[in-house]
Amino acid sequence: MKRYWFTIIVVLLLGVMLAACGGGGQEGAGTAEPAAGEAQMDATTVAPAATSATEAEAGEAMGDCFMNVEDGAAITFSGWGNETEQQVYRDSITRFQEVCPAVSVNYEPVPDAFQDKMKAAMAGGTAPDVFYVDDQLMTAFAVNGQLLPLDEYMAEAGGSRDDFIAPLLTIFTLDGQTYGLPKDWGTLGLIYLPEAFAEAGIDEPTADWTWDDLRAAAQTIAENTDYAGYCQGSDWARFAPWAFSNGGAYATEDYTTATLDTPEVKEMAAMQLEMFQEGSLQRPSDLGAGWCGEAIGKELAGMTLEGGWMVNYMRTEYPDVEWRAVLLPQGPANRADVIFTNAIGVNAFTQYPRAAAAFAIFVTGRENQGEIVQTGFAYSTHPDQADLVQDENDKAIAEGGLLPDSRVAYWGPNTGRVNDAVSQALERIFLGDQDVDQAFAQAQQEAQAALDEVQ
Repeated sequence: MKRYWFTIIVVLLLGVMLAACGGGGQEGAGTAEPAAGEAQMDATTVAPAATSATEAEAGEAMGDCFMNVEDGAAITFSGWGNETEQQVYRDSITRFQEVCPAVSVNYEPVPDAFQDKMKAAMAGGTAPDVFYVDDQLMTAFAVNGQLLPLDEYMAEAGGSRDDFIAPLLTIFTLDGQTYGLPKDWGTLGLIYLPEAFAEAGIDEPTADWTWDDLRAAAQTIAENTDYAGYCQGSDWARFAPWAFSNGGAYATEDYTTATLDTPEVKEMAAMQLEMFQEGSLQRPSDLGAGWCGEAIGKELAGMTLEGGWMVNYMRTEYPDVEWRAVLLPQGPANRADVIFTNAIGVNAFTQYPRAAAAFAIFVTGRENQGEIVQTGFAYSTHPDQADLVQDENDKAIAEGGLLPDSRVAYWGPNTGRVNDAVSQALERIFLGDQDVDQAFAQAQQEAQAALDEVQ
């Protein structure tokens, strides 16, 4: 009997040893192939860590991920951006892999003509699983069922729309469903050169300035120094805070009616025209600069409106130039800024919807957003992380986006054409081709035609 039990024990031990050495699990998932026909740059694949069959079974084929994902999921992620932005998302992928090791992510940045290439890829059935979504792609894809609704996946992951700064979701919501999660956002602040104010003998801007204060300072700088007072081109975005702070908008909240030919908008356009005529406002082209941020860097203008991108731009291009930022001025009706945002969305036809949704949720979630803020690249899309911004100038700029009357510049599917109508109206009045009434009456017709096309 003892010999019998000894034999049984030996057999069992040998079985266990063979199982442990048998290599039943995969060494690692194969790399995902780049989307066929897709223009790409520096494609990078991050494969999941090796897992044994026993480990996969114990984790129900989802590793340690915060939500269930498909076994063997391999997804492709695409976005635009320069090398700085690309590195931000390579690092984000690495952090995601630590949380969801069973998913491999193939990163295919597409720096140029992103929207056109995504539309072509979607039409050809080769679009990536996860990709950047702006208002243009939201319009093109969501209404045709080509973007995956993310609300149920968010709920499974313990989150909701309430996690995000509310206005950022405006563009990415259709019929109550969320088709993109805001990845970052930007806004405008008053950027200025302290030296210009010192030479003009006037006090620097403060957070309680009005547009009248800006105009007075710009005129003093222009008349008493070699600096231009205030730099602004014929640009709908830099004009937007002026109009918004006077109670204006570019269209009604239901995106059916253009509101450009209104006193609220035209009064602020008239003020800018007066500044241009008196010489306190100059366009970047008047100063030999490509944009007003460059005019600040070259010390050609005392003030302008620009965003948080100025921090890295000045640090890398003009490190010896002292500049500062402050909350933009108060208008006659309120203080209001313009908000720019983009999202990350999921291809509705992805083979791995759960893994793709998990990636989108993680990258736009608090943990990863907090890490991105530390790089100085962008602001977190979560309101409780506003204090994570490190640079003092960046903090001052970001304040504008959190004002209660600030708004995302979105006017429906033809937002771009509405915005173009504003820029072109400003150009006509600066050139003297039309007066303010004529220019914005034409802009009203052009914007209304754009809005009517989608009703």
